Order: sequence, then structure tokens, then C-alpha cells
Amino acid sequence: MRCYPTVILFHRMAGFQDIFSGTKRGYWQLRGGISNLNRYAITVSMLFDLKPKEKIKDFFNYKEELGAFVGCLTNKSTRMVVIRGLRRTGKSSLLKVGLNKCGVKFVMVDARELSSPSRRSFESKLLAKLKAVKWLPAALLEKIESVDVGVRVSLRTDEGIWELLKALNPVIAVDEVQMLKGTGVEAFFAAVYDNTDCKIVLTGSEVGVLDAFVGKDNPKAALFGRGFVEIKMHPLEAERSREFLMAGFKEAGKSLPEDAIRKAVAELDGIVGWLAIFGNSALGSEPANALADSVTKGTLLAHSELQSFLGARRSAEKRYLTLLRLLAGGPMRWSVLKREMQAVLNERIADSQFSNYLKSLVAYGFVAVVGNIYEMPDPLLRRALRGGISN
Repeated sequence: MRCYPTVILFHRMAGFQDIFSGTKRGYWQLRGGISNLNRYAITVSMLFDLKPKEKIKDFFNYKEELGAFVGCLTNKSTRMVVIRGLRRTGKSSLLKVGLNKCGVKFVMVDARELSSPSRRSFESKLLAKLKAVKWLPAALLEKIESVDVGVRVSLRTDEGIWELLKALNPVIAVDEVQMLKGTGVEAFFAAVYDNTDCKIVLTGSEVGVLDAFVGKDNPKAALFGRGFVEIKMHPLEAERSREFLMAGFKEAGKSLPEDAIRKAVAELDGIVGWLAIFGNSALGSEPANALADSVTKGTLLAHSELQSFLGARRSAEKRYLTLLRLLAGGPMRWSVLKREMQAVLNERIADSQFSNYLKSLVAYGFVAVVGNIYEMPDPLLRRALRGGISN
């Protein structure tokens, strides 16, 4: 059972790449290439746009989460917001739509854009974003001569980045911030929190890594003790998934048989990113072909993300894969899962070691846990591990 929205307040000192062709107004597929453009009626749907949404009219069925986020942005007492959720559940869209709806001054950095995951790279990108904003006062812009290495801006009056942030007080938003864990960016945000009036908004899909970044339950972490509001994004329930697809096809002036909608909903299990890929594809092809194509692309992407995780854990790769393949067959209790894993591998595994494997998979978002039940939430990763993709 899925319940949403979830908004949690932590008090101070509490412990695509784009797959299809497209334009600014939407995406389409055409058989025969661009030369046949005029022979086809181009149908578009912003709901099926594969990029994160930026306008509220294109943001489907997350009104309560959006309301909570907007409330945080307008509430002066809220200094930091953490948006978390599974991959492809709309975190980046919530971030962009909320910031645009409020009309607040903000700078946004996507951690995936950085040349390297480091504090120096992050600060350079942040300063470049600050220099590019339309609302930067001309008097300040004229003073900026260059971006120095690391933390300072070269100003004729010897002002630094902190003076710049204090003067502007923007919302600083970072998408996929878990990529910056352990780089010193945590300490930068602790200083921003303590010494400016800037709000901080962070998003991430790797739950445990995100917790480590914000210092949850870790007194030694740089951000420990700074209060924040947490907003969780969830997969859509079956009826909401159906409504999403129906709304997207209606927007594009196209209808699909109810059976095709039902099959897509069952296969894609509420992950709005996968549903959008299917809807996008179905605008230009038969529903069955669109679903097969979407599942294939999604399975490849999910598998690629898993391979990146396993690449740093080659010595234990076999154990991780065994665990994941067992969970691809259905949810399991800790004790049953450990027993099954030992039986498959024909070896004994210490409880502490087994728990560490599970903690890593949960931390990186490949496995979810409710109580003592572990499951794999991504339907296309389940498919990949059940044999859709070979290693």
C-alpha cells in the first residue's frame, strides 16, 4: 500500500538523456524521418515531455507535495528542504515547478553537470550561476572580475562569496546532491545555513547517501543539528497512473484502448518517469510496440545504473546480485532472504555482513524496506534481474 504525501519536519538538534526527438513544446516520433514531417499530424503532450517539468499545468497529481514545498519556500522559519524519493518519481519536476511558482530568487545546480564531484567544482558552478541570473544587481555584477579557485570571487572591493550570498539571499537548490557526499560541500552548506539567510533545497534518490549528506543521526557530520523539512515523492497508485496516461493522451488529441492503458499501468507500476516514456512513445507507434520499446529502454537504463553501483564493489558483486535477484521475485523478510541467499551461494554469511549488503542497497535506492520486509521498488529493474538483461 502506498501513502502520500509525506512531509516530515526535523527540529533543530533532533537527532535522459532525451530518448526521442523534440521541441520546446513537446516530443514526437515520426516514421520516415524529418523529410516526411508535413505528411504527419504532430501530436504533443507536455505531460509526456521527458525533461523535468517547469510549469504547474504540466505537473501531474502531486498537488499536496507541491503545496508543502511552496509552503516551505514562503515560510521564513524553514531554512532547508530535502526532497527525496525513488528514481524517476518527479523530484526534479517538483523542485523546478515549486521554485517557478513561488517566483523566489534562486540558483539551481544539477550535481550531474559538474566536471568533478568536488567542493571546488561546485562553488565554481554556483558562482557562474549567480553571475548569470537576471536579478543580480548591476552594481554587484560590475564588481565581479573573475571566479577564483575554490570559495572566493575576485571583487575590486575584496568582497567574497559570502558577501555576495548575504546581499542576494537566494534559494540555493541542488539536484542529485548525494553525488557530492564527502566532498566538503556539506561544510559549505553548514556555513550557508549558519551565516546567511539563504534557503537550501536538496534533492536525491539514494536515501541513505542523502541522509549521510544532511548529517541525519550523525553528530560528527557537518550539517548535523540543522533543522530541515523533508518531502517524499512516491510512485503513483494504479488509478492515478491511469489518469496520468489518459490526461497525457487527451492533451495530445489521441486516445488509446483501455486494455493498452491497463497493461502499461500494470507493467510500469506507478513510476511516473517510465509512464511518461511509454506515453511519449505511444504518440507515434502502436501501443503494444510502444510498451515493449519503453520497457526495453527502461530496463537498459535501470540495469546501467545498477552496474555503476556494482562497479565499485566487484569483490562482493556476486552476493549483491544474488540478493537482488531473490528480491526481484518478490518481497522477503530479513531472515528468509538471508536463508535463501546462503542456499543459492552454498556458503555461510555472517549476520553483520548480510546486513551491510542490505543497508548499501537501501542507501542507494535499489531496495526499499518497510518494517522487516525488503522489496525492489523499480519494476524495470526487477525485470532486468529476472532475466531481461544479461550481465
